[in-house]
Amino acid sequence: MRPPTENPTTGYLLWRLTTKLRAAVDRVLVPLGLTHAQYTLLASLYGFSRTGAQPSQRELADWTGLEPIFVSKLARALQRAGLIDRTEHQADPRAVQLRLTDDGTDVAQRAIAIVHAFQEEFTAPIGGTQSQRNRDLARTLRTLLGTDHGSEAMPSPATLTGQDVGEAEGALTALLNQALAGTDTGITRTQYIALRVLSVRGPTQPRALHDYLAAQPQLGLDQPEVAELFQSLEVRGLVTGSAPDGPDPVELTPEGAALNAKLADAVATLTKRLYADLDPDDLATAHRVLVEVTERANRLRDEP
Repeated sequence: MRPPTENPTTGYLLWRLTTKLRAAVDRVLVPLGLTHAQYTLLASLYGFSRTGAQPSQRELADWTGLEPIFVSKLARALQRAGLIDRTEHQADPRAVQLRLTDDGTDVAQRAIAIVHAFQEEFTAPIGGTQSQRNRDLARTLRTLLGTDHGSEAMPSPATLTGQDVGEAEGALTALLNQALAGTDTGITRTQYIALRVLSVRGPTQPRALHDYLAAQPQLGLDQPEVAELFQSLEVRGLVTGSAPDGPDPVELTPEGAALNAKLADAVATLTKRLYADLDPDDLATAHRVLVEVTERANRLRDEP
């Protein structure tokens, strides 16, 4: 007798999908010695740790939707593995407080990276995790759950931290270096940025240009290093007027302009792939937040 296959119920499909997802996550986490359930606890605890919070077992159970007794069992296993510490809760002696160890933080970060990569593959049929179809699906599932996630009394993990910004900057820097290396021009990241700045600003007085680049913390250059940077470009025939106190403005040569255009095309091609399928509204919001964070960081740095 063949089982019925037409018009499966929503509950049946969700059950099948959940079972498939759990088994798949179990498989990808085998190298780290974690199960899907252990990952759920570890990743949730990692999210809380980034806010400075140390939840109790009961609070973590409410957050993850797991039974308290199961959370206790998972926590004891992770404690034996040296990934978390279980201590008496300062505010409630009857409660047990959980905290990641250094090894636990390392394993959590590695596990999260593995699962995020898997999620991209898992959601590829609907356009990946950043697609509109996936966002609509997530919204539907939250509606069925009756909440955004867990107990509303629990603090949400941080959505943006300095670590996030630093990791993004590091990843983008590595990607830019890779793109430039692929052009076989021998141009470094800082040289490319200098060419781009000149292409946008046009001929610029040397001192003003040197001061501008030395004031960019993401470049990490002081005045002598900026002078050395422009000298290296002038030696290659890409700019003129590189001396910091020279009378002539710094500007691109025709060769420099042509090389800059070539490099910009290569970077633009990669940039399109980088931002593909990201919602324009999300990008606009990210831009506004990062601009505000930059301005606030500069103000705090200038405070006595």
